[in-house]
Amino acid sequence: MRLSAILIFSIFFFNSAAYGNKVDSLITDTDVNDFVKSENPQFVKDKFGKFQIQPTDSLLKNLACEGIFANWDIKNWEKVDITNDGLTDLVFIAYWYDYISYVFIDQGNNKFKLFRFSKNSFENCELIKPIKIGTKNYLRLFRKTQQPDLTNKIPFSYKEVIITDTLVFKYNSFVELEAPENDIVKSIKMNTSGCFGTCPIFSLTLYSSGKGDFEGIGFTKTKGKSSKILSMDIFKELSDLANYINIKKLNDQYQVPWTDDQTATLTITFENGLKKTIRDYGMQGTFGLSALYSKMTSLAVTW
Repeated sequence: MRLSAILIFSIFFFNSAAYGNKVDSLITDTDVNDFVKSENPQFVKDKFGKFQIQPTDSLLKNLACEGIFANWDIKNWEKVDITNDGLTDLVFIAYWYDYISYVFIDQGNNKFKLFRFSKNSFENCELIKPIKIGTKNYLRLFRKTQQPDLTNKIPFSYKEVIITDTLVFKYNSFVELEAPENDIVKSIKMNTSGCFGTCPIFSLTLYSSGKGDFEGIGFTKTKGKSSKILSMDIFKELSDLANYINIKKLNDQYQVPWTDDQTATLTITFENGLKKTIRDYGMQGTFGLSALYSKMTSLAVTW
């Protein structure tokens, strides 16, 4: 009996060591540097500069960001279950030609997915900090950005805006924490323009019946017009996401302060006949909108 107990314990210990979360074992900056490079080989490439996990003290000197870095007690990396699924995730800041905030979430079986939170390549002050509200973990967001100055008659005039918000992991994305609406969505339509590159150009309309109408124009698997019946789960997820981010309350227009990017025009039609149309140059209006664009684009490019 004693030998059997030892054998069972040994097997359990081996399995725990072999299949445990890799993030849990990270202790030093070097550990984190090696881990994120192994999970994302792009970090190994020096095309944009050498990838570094710098010490927190170094980041504090270079990322004062209106005192937010110190006041929020931001670290160069933190281990936390940010998706609230019982698995440890990694929140970190990397220097890779610029300071960029990332999260690696554990999807189970030591498979990780990378999320980037720095939207503007010309702005370092885009920071995230794990926080706890009640028993759940969230991300506190600080963004210094530029938005069109509608009070200025000079074309392409921008003003600096500081955004603080709270992000939650929902719909397999990080979106702004909101009190969701419960409107019935009849259809979701998205058109995209071209860009200086290979951005997919398409028109995609999804209906509550499950039908989808598609026109592939450029850089999509299917070209021309076609229709098909999709899983009802697809429309439900997208309409739920639109309701969660309170899409009716968002701006009608967003615009990044650079050129040669892609424009998305999103139109949500509700059962009561109301429509919400958002024109988003750069497709970065909010994290919730970016999640919606990404899901629609994924359908379009594989249609």
